[in-house]
Amino acid sequence: MGVVELSSGELLSALLFQAGGGVILGFATGYAFKKLVKVVLVVLGLFTVGFLALAYYGVVAVNWDKLALLVERAVYGAQATAYSVQSFIVASIPFAGAFTAGFILGFRYG
Repeated sequence: MGVVELSSGELLSALLFQAGGGVILGFATGYAFKKLVKVVLVVLGLFTVGFLALAYYGVVAVNWDKLALLVERAVYGAQATAYSVQSFIVASIPFAGAFTAGFILGFRYG
């Protein structure tokens, strides 16, 4: 395959298409993510209160050491995922930058 040469107008058009699509998709993702986070936090809070009530009344016993280990593994897994996402973003800067800006706006106004 040979190298494809683009005129400055074609290059600008391609960059604007990527940036516009990134902003729109980022806004939608940020908006939906904020709504999802709210629902997950409410469910997690209700589950935690219910679980702590069961532990208080002796219905269940909690192995706190294993729970701490489980949370620690989850945090390390999330960090590894964040690093791979960061590598992907660096590889596609125009779309990623616009997506990030749209995501922040969607999360803020969602």
